[in-house]
Amino acid sequence: MPKILVVDDDKRIVKMVEQFLLLNNMSVITAYDGKDAIALMDERVDLVLLDVNMDEMGGMETCQWIRQRYKVPILFLSANTSSSDKILGLGYGADDYITKPFDPMELIARIQAHLRRHQVYNEAVRAGSQVKFGDFTFNKSAHRLLKGDQELVLSSTEFRLLSFLIDHPNVVFTRKTLLAEVWESEHYDENTVTAYIKRLRQKIRLGDDDQAYIKSVRGVGYIFEAELEKVEG
Repeated sequence: MPKILVVDDDKRIVKMVEQFLLLNNMSVITAYDGKDAIALMDERVDLVLLDVNMDEMGGMETCQWIRQRYKVPILFLSANTSSSDKILGLGYGADDYITKPFDPMELIARIQAHLRRHQVYNEAVRAGSQVKFGDFTFNKSAHRLLKGDQELVLSSTEFRLLSFLIDHPNVVFTRKTLLAEVWESEHYDENTVTAYIKRLRQKIRLGDDDQAYIKSVRGVGYIFEAELEKVEG
């Protein structure tokens, strides 16, 4: 049974979400601010539902702290509905951004999708599937991206996206195709792909060139171009 950490300073929302999750055979632990959420991360949490606007350590700061230490999916649940707020949330390392008020069934569907994809990538990746490009080493089985000896932190969605691109080098993909292959859901729009591509580019940049590896193809989409070298071990 997956364990979900629900974090929101509105106790009514926490209780409502908890009831939905319990009805869908999920275990729930709750917190009402970021500091309490951090203290609960040692409970082997499988996914975090996180409010953005909290008085005691906000959601963005909490998300960043969790992402630097844990690879679990993080979903923001926020009343902030603007595109800039969503992009900012994704920039802090979240895997998804759901606005309030929300459809309970859509919330459950998104949680289940993230849990399923996270499990698949944790259990079914090939042992020793490690490749190098430029100064970067991508280890699929260990869920790690290194630049030299420095590990770069990837969210689970960033990992899936980069993994898909590396598995299909020199192929142009539309945003719609990337949505279907990486997100496997109709609940997202193409702006989500754009935001994640931007985040990945910042992490695998070559000097000042953030499009050295993930290039834009005008009017079509994106292509991953790099000389890949398989690494043993």
